[in-house]
Amino acid sequence: MKRKSGRKHGEVFTNNKVVGYILNEVGYTSDKNLQNVRILEPASGKGAFTKEILIRLFKSSIKYNFPFEDTLIANVLFVEVDLLAYQELVISVDSIIEFLTGKNSNVSSKVCIQTDYLSYEFKTKFNCIVGNPPYIRHELIPEEKKKEYRNKFSTFKYRADLYVPFFEQSLTLLKPSGILSFICSNRWINNQYGSELRNLISSKYNLIRLLNIERSSPFDEDVIAYPCIATIENRPNAGAVFICEVNSKEIDFDNIIFKDTLSPVNSSWQNLFLTYNLNHNALLGIMEQSFEIGIGVATGADKVFIRNKYELDEIEKSRLLPLIKSTDLKNNKLNWGEHFVINPYENEKLCNLDDYPNLKNYLIKHKATLIKRHTAQKAPDKWYKTIDKIKPELQHKAKILLPDLTGNNIIFIDEGKFYPHHNIYYITGTDIASLKILASILMSEFVKEQMSQIGIRMNGGLPRFQSQVLKKLKVPNIKFISSADKNELINSYDNQDLNTINKLVEKYCTQQGVYEMEAELTKTIAIPQLNLIAS
Repeated sequence: MKRKSGRKHGEVFTNNKVVGYILNEVGYTSDKNLQNVRILEPASGKGAFTKEILIRLFKSSIKYNFPFEDTLIANVLFVEVDLLAYQELVISVDSIIEFLTGKNSNVSSKVCIQTDYLSYEFKTKFNCIVGNPPYIRHELIPEEKKKEYRNKFSTFKYRADLYVPFFEQSLTLLKPSGILSFICSNRWINNQYGSELRNLISSKYNLIRLLNIERSSPFDEDVIAYPCIATIENRPNAGAVFICEVNSKEIDFDNIIFKDTLSPVNSSWQNLFLTYNLNHNALLGIMEQSFEIGIGVATGADKVFIRNKYELDEIEKSRLLPLIKSTDLKNNKLNWGEHFVINPYENEKLCNLDDYPNLKNYLIKHKATLIKRHTAQKAPDKWYKTIDKIKPELQHKAKILLPDLTGNNIIFIDEGKFYPHHNIYYITGTDIASLKILASILMSEFVKEQMSQIGIRMNGGLPRFQSQVLKKLKVPNIKFISSADKNELINSYDNQDLNTINKLVEKYCTQQGVYEMEAELTKTIAIPQLNLIAS
């Protein structure tokens, strides 16, 4: 697959400033003696890191008087799987060496390998590994490769992107105290598919730094990649990690302000970018406070099961439920589009179509479409089932409605009129009052900041409501809120008074000391130093 630039999907080339920063991170600098430092770039592409690595090694060889080409052959390795990119890489390596030395030595064949990095069996380990792993989503990885990678890599779980096993393979190739620095998508830091990788790093390695630059432009073309630079050392957890989130388009790599915070000790990394203590006992998860989180119905054939009111005259009314869609929740208003979902269930089982002749005729008319679905092929006798079982009682429950992706400033509450569609998450509670209090808290800047850090953000920084994020959110314990303040939160929700909501939420966070754990910001200049004596 090609992008407009002509490049394949998965190819995202890094600009020179980022290359320099990453090489500095692992200590591969020309002022050091690099004679015994082995370096690997596992996804070299056409040579984004190549030129700078060769120049730094050459300058070091002059400063410390060691043979450049012999050291290059012994200690530098570039790996690329794509044949065309590999051919360009070889030409680039030879031309750079000729420019530096004035000799046409053709040593590229000894420092460049064309192979699948994840399948290759390496016979040596490295002091530093740098690069930009390929951005290839799970569904684009060939099935035979998925099977191979699942067998080989413990982190390749769920719907992991290809860069996840690149991390694992690289970490296993580090020498003791060796350092890895990769720029790649930041999704693994929060997503379910990154949980095994986070566990691996937390338990066996030292996470040195995370530089989140998703709002910047670190690549040599405009792509939506949500990048982050992670630097990891092959030694036990040191207890602290340096964190920075760059909010500007341009990055001044010489003046990055990091904050130090406690290193993660398991797969839960949501505290890292926050300025307060998410684990404070005054904060609880939503489901720890007698609320339930769910997602609306997925039918597998919306064009059949979801129809406008003008298209449903022939179907029995008892088989229809008013459906609320994310498109009904826009511009801070709820405008129901008068859609209904056809309910083929009765008493939690598929209904007998003979009891509903109009529904039967309608579904048979669309049977050719319905039987093509995966869910129908798995159970041919249940060809008219929806992917999710429909439970009509949900319609009549009061619930907070949270579209997956929304630009609304307010959060909607359905008092029991609608059944939610699959792109809407919902929260049910014991009563309307408690839902209004929770909705108010969810509208606060305190929660928005949490969402922006622990959740998935779309391009431009817009956070997404997703079940896994909602279950991670920590909010003030409603039991600690006074009756007067509860009433004020309810009134503020009714009046959409965000200023009062923010003041009340901050009041309880401040009173309980949630903000007392804020880390001191420090400008960090020194980076971990490599042991430059070969181990």
